[in-house]
Amino acid sequence: MRQILEAAGLASHPAEPYRVHDETVIVVDIVGDAHQMWRTARAGLSDHYPVLVSPGFLVTDSDFHHPLPPSEVIRLAQGFDVEDHLTRRPGSQMPGARGRDPELLGTGEEGYDLDAYDVESFGVPEALVIVPRPEPWAAFAYVDGYVGLLGQRSEVMTSAARSWFERYRAEPTVIGLACGFTVPRPPADPADAERLAAEHVGVAGLTAGTSIRAYARALMELDHWSLYDRP
Repeated sequence: MRQILEAAGLASHPAEPYRVHDETVIVVDIVGDAHQMWRTARAGLSDHYPVLVSPGFLVTDSDFHHPLPPSEVIRLAQGFDVEDHLTRRPGSQMPGARGRDPELLGTGEEGYDLDAYDVESFGVPEALVIVPRPEPWAAFAYVDGYVGLLGQRSEVMTSAARSWFERYRAEPTVIGLACGFTVPRPPADPADAERLAAEHVGVAGLTAGTSIRAYARALMELDHWSLYDRP
């Protein structure tokens, strides 16, 4: 554990190992700027992945873990058709879904506030978790607020995050009811952005704060995302 913390630049921070089913993660106390801690750890780690977590009990309390071990969640996510799942869900606004709501879709001319899509506005994360896999999307196999707090299927967010990483290189920075991502390659095509907006709302219904199509326009400008839902 010491070598991992040293590589992450966090050797001076209090930290403890926690079991997530049959694997071990490292939970590091937040000292100072949580997001700077994440950037430092991300730059230093090559075979592990750091992610901020709020609330911390999503990791430290086994009652909020996935019912399946991380390796099984990852296996299921790799074969899971998240686009089909989200399209078939009741109330889906995905392209191709039946009964799309014109009011929820909007025209794209509705307003949006880019500052509202900053995960830091949801408060200070409670811990930084280092998971024993390098793939950013795999962090959701170890901790996922939408499973622990909302009862979502374990493979949904892991599969969605995998797709977003492949398409936009999106990497999770925070996991909780508010999930933050850094996005170096935002969507450039309006139709692609609309599909992405519908995916975000499909997994975290309070994310957009405006119409789907207006949110899609925002996504084309943003280099970060903040997905949000609540019970």
